[in-house]
Amino acid sequence: MDILTPKGLETLAQEGEAIQIFMSNFPGFEFIETPKDTPADIDGFIIKDGTIISGVEVKCRMMTADELAKKFNYQWLVTAHKLDRCVALCKRLGVDFRGFLYLVPDKMLFIVPIFSYKDGWLIEPEYEMTKTQATVNGGIAERLNAYIDVSKAKVIASL
Repeated sequence: MDILTPKGLETLAQEGEAIQIFMSNFPGFEFIETPKDTPADIDGFIIKDGTIISGVEVKCRMMTADELAKKFNYQWLVTAHKLDRCVALCKRLGVDFRGFLYLVPDKMLFIVPIFSYKDGWLIEPEYEMTKTQATVNGGIAERLNAYIDVSKAKVIASL
């Protein structure tokens, strides 16, 4: 698996930083990860008082908040297939779905409510077929991607 390569392990450490930022700012919650050595439909779950309240997809990007704003107009790219699997799983579990977008250089975590079990889509993604990096290890893949507006996300900076 790509996550078990040197670049993948670096991304895994960055994901750990993102989760730590969440945990330090929301002490009443737990974050339970899915196994990293097998393909999973979702990266983890937010737990409160022993109950799953939200599924979470965590993405780490080597860009600053300024780049996110100016170059990408606050649009976060996620493969549509991954987004669809996450939302479908959360629907089956009867929980909400959030995205964690971690901007590594700024150590900023964007927490993005994407889907509510009760209300449906909270952010309507825009879809486009584009060429992007295939995996953390490089390569090019042409696939349907979802663009999620993170301009109204809750933003937490690491201390």
